[in-house]
Amino acid sequence: MVCLAGGFCYSWRMQKQNLVFLHGFPFNGSSWDAETQHFSREHNVLAPDLRGHRGGPDSPGPWFVEHFVEDLKSLLDQKGYAKMVLCGLSMGGYVALHFAQKYPERLAGLILCDTRADPDSNEAKDKRFATLQKIQADGLAAFAEDFSRSVLAESSLQAKPDLQKKVAAMITGNKQSSVAMVLGTLASRRDSTPYLAAIRVPTLVLVGDQDKITPVEVNQVLAKAIPGARLEVIPGAGHLSNLEQPELFQKKVEEFLRANF
Repeated sequence: MVCLAGGFCYSWRMQKQNLVFLHGFPFNGSSWDAETQHFSREHNVLAPDLRGHRGGPDSPGPWFVEHFVEDLKSLLDQKGYAKMVLCGLSMGGYVALHFAQKYPERLAGLILCDTRADPDSNEAKDKRFATLQKIQADGLAAFAEDFSRSVLAESSLQAKPDLQKKVAAMITGNKQSSVAMVLGTLASRRDSTPYLAAIRVPTLVLVGDQDKITPVEVNQVLAKAIPGARLEVIPGAGHLSNLEQPELFQKKVEEFLRANF
């Protein structure tokens, strides 16, 4: 409610948006359940399972990020979403940046969370190969236990032990062969850095202050390269900032939407 001089009051509501949330590797759309419930009150919300994750597309490989982009475009066409605010976390951010470069006319806004624009270094590619070998040797459950701990802040592991179990369960909900395929997809992704300066929609960059996978300084570089982008650091969160600090995450997104739409 907004009240003006003279006692006249009126209600103000932000413009209804199509919001699309893209999850990270190797999780699924349920990682956005809190956001789906919160934002569906005023917006149209989608949080699909991406290719190779739970119920997402699972055609024969190899897969490239371009496949994920085309999956998203097909879904948007089916839903009749001419434009959207696209929010991607980690791998979802990689897909969002590729989508922004190929289909800029479909974007109303962009939210990038705990992600990066540059490709894997040789060291990172070697690490992905080592992860692939570990999965093949020890199975998905062992990988899920280790990975679920690495993506969460130490404070989250201590204060929210059930969250680590939830994250691990999302990982083991995938097919081992699909997880292996997506590892190759991530290692082969292109460099999105040259395209950042061409982004012309309102952009928010969010990162957990304890993110060890894509640290604050990486997200600072990302935000600086996008014209007008705003960076927000979420305290008490690691790489999965929306799961670790959902209320604060939602508050930052809501402030972004109200300021720009």
